[in-house]
Amino acid sequence: MKYLKIILLLATISLSAQNVDLRWAEKIKTKGNVSILGGKGGRYYTVHQDSDDHLIGREYDKDLNFKAEKEITFNIDAKRYAYSGAYFIKNQIVHFIKENDRKADKNLLIGAFTDMNLKTSDKTLILDEADEDALNFGLRNISPDSTKVVVYNELKGRKKDPSTLNFKVYNSTFTEVILDKAAQLPIKSSKFTTESINVDNLGNVYVLAKVYKEKNEKVKGQSDFYFKLIVFNKEDKAKEFDFDYPEKEIESIDVIPGENNTMVCTGFLKILNSGFFGKGKKTLISDEMFSANIDCSTLTLKSSKKYELEGLYPEKPKKAEDYVPYKVRNIFQRKDGGSIVVAEQYKLVVVTRSSQYGTSTSYYYYFCDVAVININSKSEVESVSKMPKYQMNAGNPSIISTYYNDKVYIVYEDLEKNAEAENDKETKRSTKSMFSSSSKNALFLMTVAPSGEMKKEVIYSYKESKIRPRILTSMVATKNEIILNADDQIGVLKISK
Repeated sequence: MKYLKIILLLATISLSAQNVDLRWAEKIKTKGNVSILGGKGGRYYTVHQDSDDHLIGREYDKDLNFKAEKEITFNIDAKRYAYSGAYFIKNQIVHFIKENDRKADKNLLIGAFTDMNLKTSDKTLILDEADEDALNFGLRNISPDSTKVVVYNELKGRKKDPSTLNFKVYNSTFTEVILDKAAQLPIKSSKFTTESINVDNLGNVYVLAKVYKEKNEKVKGQSDFYFKLIVFNKEDKAKEFDFDYPEKEIESIDVIPGENNTMVCTGFLKILNSGFFGKGKKTLISDEMFSANIDCSTLTLKSSKKYELEGLYPEKPKKAEDYVPYKVRNIFQRKDGGSIVVAEQYKLVVVTRSSQYGTSTSYYYYFCDVAVININSKSEVESVSKMPKYQMNAGNPSIISTYYNDKVYIVYEDLEKNAEAENDKETKRSTKSMFSSSSKNALFLMTVAPSGEMKKEVIYSYKESKIRPRILTSMVATKNEIILNADDQIGVLKISK
């Protein structure tokens, strides 16, 4: 296996880094923050609330020139509903609204529609309804090809009873319910938590659950929990896939759409902690990745692999930040049949302190190093590249990534002085505190070549601009366009060939 040295490049501090162009639209007068609806056909859309609490939609052209602004109304009492986002589907924008019917003690999920000129249709549809005690009501997901939408809610059962998952899968015009089920999950309510729900291009629904083993199920050398992926379709019996590894514990897991109608269940493993005198600090390192490809047409397991990865951690980890586990953020398919995995170190640490004055709880969010893993068509690891980053309770954490012309592009915010940091030791901490200032930060672009060679550069320094894009509320519009959200304005980062 070949591991490549990280090559760093500090670009000229300007509004345009190498191979990218960044443009910002005008500021928007709003009481709250701007939400990105999306981009399509060289047009970009946002929504915000004006001073009178009206929902306003905006349209911009390919150069982010303002084109039109319209109030979006839904023929519903504004005091009774909560706007919860939208999807672009074919030639319309589908808006999702949650409404509470107090008389019936029910919650309603309503779909309303506007065309690409933000003209509101008179048509509204009730997409889902449930009792007020239903969990996750109003949540939804869209298929990779944007032709199917699943809406769902969960009724938690009593401790020893199973929970009931209610879901509906709609076609792209919301004129047909492809799948409508109230499924009892084959697990005691007290022994599982729902991790995610996804839908594929064929309308199959994937429920990922973390399952805590019963006393008689626990086996020496195995974790006390495992993950179960349950796939529901039109058949009466659901398909189940269990993920449990000897001497290993699943540190992170996700279901991510793959190519050619596949879904990929993937994540990172760590050595199972075998007690106080066990394997020690090694049990804190997630340096092995697993990946299982499921064929959506047959709902069978096409392949299942594990990869031992070197270079994700220092040779001799010492500090707490050296032990932050990795989480898969994206999987991109290469033209040669291989794949590229983008992963980021992430963990949440909850600390509760008790004293004579009471109990206090503190939350510490770590978003640290970024790794890019190249895997060839024979399922062999070609390279593992790592870029140092340290964000602990940072004001603007994490990354957003895309894959274009055989290169991976990753955008994130960091301290500007980290532009020249080549390893973890040289990387300064980006932490939100009373002594920190966002003017010390910059917007970074990380580029990863097909060989695995990485470089990072500053797109622009925050000393020269007050515009602060928020990574977690930004969006990939197309493979070479990222829409950045800066609270009261949007920008588009275009990647050239």
